[in-house]
Amino acid sequence: MFLVVALAAAAAVAQGTAGQSAPAQARTPVAPHLAVALRSTRPPVIDGRDDDDVWRTAPAITDFREWDPVEDTTPRFRTEAKVAYDERNLYVFVRAFDPHPDSVKRLLARRDVLPATDHIGVIVDAYHDRRSGYEFWVNPAGVKVDIAVYDDDHEDESWDGIWDVATVVDSLGWTAEFRIPLSQLRYPIEPTHVFGFAVTRDIERYKERLAWPIFRRSKAGLASQLGDLAGVDSISSPRRAELTPYMLTKNVSVPSATGFGRSQRLSLGADLKYGVASNLTLNATINPDFGQVEADPSVLNLSTFETFYQEKRPFFVEGAGLFRADVDCNQVNCSGEELFYSRRIGRPPQLDFGATSSPQAATIDAAAKLTGRSSGGLTLAALDAVTARAKDDVGRTIEPTT
Repeated sequence: MFLVVALAAAAAVAQGTAGQSAPAQARTPVAPHLAVALRSTRPPVIDGRDDDDVWRTAPAITDFREWDPVEDTTPRFRTEAKVAYDERNLYVFVRAFDPHPDSVKRLLARRDVLPATDHIGVIVDAYHDRRSGYEFWVNPAGVKVDIAVYDDDHEDESWDGIWDVATVVDSLGWTAEFRIPLSQLRYPIEPTHVFGFAVTRDIERYKERLAWPIFRRSKAGLASQLGDLAGVDSISSPRRAELTPYMLTKNVSVPSATGFGRSQRLSLGADLKYGVASNLTLNATINPDFGQVEADPSVLNLSTFETFYQEKRPFFVEGAGLFRADVDCNQVNCSGEELFYSRRIGRPPQLDFGATSSPQAATIDAAAKLTGRSSGGLTLAALDAVTARAKDDVGRTIEPTT
């Protein structure tokens, strides 16, 4: 949990330089948490710099407050954010002032990995239902993290959106410039929109976290604490279509009468993501291959109960929170069991006739899922999959078509 779990570390208050540090006295904001987006006639160049025309005229968000480790206090360094949009994208520019730019922590890491560095995050609730949204994070080295929010405070780190960001460390601190395609967001078709919105910043060397609007640890929820972003007018709902075909060759050993031979196998497949409507998304896969997925740990199960493994296959991991239905582990078990267990799709064959060679898993021919949310707030999640018949080396069925 990136935002829901607060970092428990205290920091000494340091005096900043003039023009870069916020005033020392604490104050309570009197204005409502409302930001205004400026429509851009010319899209900005995503280079981490604010020399584009739209950033010269867009109104600035400046009322950032520290929320961790001390709630609702004045941050030691000033932060400014500006928001713009056009027919296809939402743009956000954040300036993180820092009197000592050489002390800004920047480490490289894999995508969706949160290194111990400074961060800037943008959170958007396009439905404005106070229950869902998307988080877009970046550190000074350009490492991207994106997370889907559901049920107000649950985070699905498996979600991967298509978006751009550029960062620059300069004499004033560091900046982050975001381009978030509207096709990655979900919102109703209306002439005027109000999005839930927030910008947050981490200063790693002081373990300090600040945000606009302020996140209060004394309150439950994340999406319900977002501010409002107004001024997003006359935007359409772009059609979302992503197709990823692939080809895979395998050279495998095959038992023969005299020993083992080699067999060259070729398989084709594809992944599809399509926006059926502004609030419905179809994910489909044909002949998926999960050979790159991390193997399960070895488990010795001497009980009569099934072992529940973590789902790691990308198609089933993305949006898994929509299918989550927990059970009372005191009545069943506390090893991760839920009402729906996706690992049974493509499971190891269940029949064993003592053959010398059998498939390790049933082959998934195709799978599809439809997810979305109605205008009234009802969440929809449907999944269907077909697995092929599995047989041993003498042709006996060890797992039927399912």
